[in-house]
Amino acid sequence: MKLQTLKPRLQIQRASSKNNWGSGRGGRPWRRLKAKIHLRDKYTCQCCGVVTMELELDHIVNIAQGGNDDESNLQSLCVPCHKEKTLKESRQ
Repeated sequence: MKLQTLKPRLQIQRASSKNNWGSGRGGRPWRRLKAKIHLRDKYTCQCCGVVTMELELDHIVNIAQGGNDDESNLQSLCVPCHKEKTLKESRQ
């Protein structure tokens, strides 16, 4: 008995020919900017003042409210402060 070949039911998403690796937030330029801001802020949370290597880059004026990625709109926040700020912003 010969097995019948079935057609796939799911559409396969083809990889884009354009390589976007390293672009956008999380890409190499963003990581460099993040390191620059943390160094500028002396690895200090700009909210509570704790000094730590576990910092996140925060938009002072978030992107949804018209903020941008300019250095003057970026600050270092510790993880708890960043979570709290993000939660407050999401409620507005």
